[in-house]
Amino acid sequence: MRIAFISDIHGNMPALEAVLNDIEQAGVDEIICLGDIANIGPHPAECIDVVHDLGCLTIQGNHELYLLGETLPDNWRTCPTWSPVRWAQAQLKPEHLSFIANLPFKHELNGSELAPASLVHASFLDQFWGFQAETTEDDMAVRMNGHDNLTLFCAHTHRQLYRQWSNSWIINVGSIGMPLDGTPEAKYTIATRSKTTWNIEFRRVAYNVDLVMQEWDSSGLQEAGGLITAVFRYQVLTGQRVASPFLLSMRNFSEERGRSVSDIYPDMPVPDYAQPFLNGVSAK
Repeated sequence: MRIAFISDIHGNMPALEAVLNDIEQAGVDEIICLGDIANIGPHPAECIDVVHDLGCLTIQGNHELYLLGETLPDNWRTCPTWSPVRWAQAQLKPEHLSFIANLPFKHELNGSELAPASLVHASFLDQFWGFQAETTEDDMAVRMNGHDNLTLFCAHTHRQLYRQWSNSWIINVGSIGMPLDGTPEAKYTIATRSKTTWNIEFRRVAYNVDLVMQEWDSSGLQEAGGLITAVFRYQVLTGQRVASPFLLSMRNFSEERGRSVSDIYPDMPVPDYAQPFLNGVSAK
């Protein structure tokens, strides 16, 4: 049995369409989505519609929680760094929110004669702490949260991974809409399930990145999101991890001045890589 695992689409419709076309050509028996369907990219509603219409098993990610208004700071309705979430929410209908609200945190593939597996978005701990190649053994144990002797399919960190921990195998299926492995191609995984094992095939798919860049502008997301959206756009364009360092520098900039992030945001230095996306658009 061949299963295509997709995840971390982040509202990037051209990337999702390219992957689904590749999946069709590859020939699979089932598609499973591990969450983070919308938010950040210019097509939140459209991507939710596509995943919903696939009728596939889907896990709830942290960005689903954001769109539901959960796990957000008290000032998220006014803080500029959360403007992409506010914009994405405004694009969604009640049925979109109902769909993502009812997604499960985890799922177990068992009850058959084939090899079992567990499915989560990030880890058994929650939807925010994921697995990476550099995650220490102790931190792996925290994220496994008492689980062992299993195969785990997960996502969240936007980098594909096949790693053994204790008596378990952890497979990070990668990101379709915003890989952070240094290349912009959409990433997903095909796993072949036999009676006792899983065979893992990491796949990458080229797509029209320039098109999604244009749609950031035409959709109004860039204008609504300002600087933080420009930072995320650079990640999609290059596959380079810049958002986390930028957010850390912004927090340090805020603390050094003894002012809130909202207050310092208009004065935050614009990274050179983000400037091209802000031409003609306010960074505030």
